[in-house]
Amino acid sequence: MLDHKDIDQVIAQTMEKRGWIDLPAQGMSMYPFIKKGDICRFVRVEASHMKKGDILLFRARDGHLIAHRLSRIVMNNQQPQYLCKGDTNVTYDEWIGQDQIIGRMIWKNRNGRRIQITNLASSTWGWAILTLPQLSRLVQFYLVRSKLAKS
Repeated sequence: MLDHKDIDQVIAQTMEKRGWIDLPAQGMSMYPFIKKGDICRFVRVEASHMKKGDILLFRARDGHLIAHRLSRIVMNNQQPQYLCKGDTNVTYDEWIGQDQIIGRMIWKNRNGRRIQITNLASSTWGWAILTLPQLSRLVQFYLVRSKLAKS
């Protein structure tokens, strides 16, 4: 069984060789924007190119690999710190540093259809989820009441 350091090395080697990596989505924290089984493409990203609303792939301090939406960037001792949140989560993730960020999502493949995340619908959803915190609660309520959360 590979541990997260081995997985990180495979991801880093793949991104170095190809410039990108495709990973299958698991969990419901980004529903409905990302659904379980979607294939998400991530590319390397420089700190200067990250912006609010981007979906970042990062390694949390507890070792979990996470893809959540960037909500805020602040400078702390001249180092950028990033605050992310899953679209259906009502709380933010822990602050992360540049060294924890693996890449930024550029598109997803759902049922054989490639969907750019820079299109109008995706941008509107990103704006809405960041601007209207009640929307996360509404989606979470829907998931709890539906069979989706149980699958």
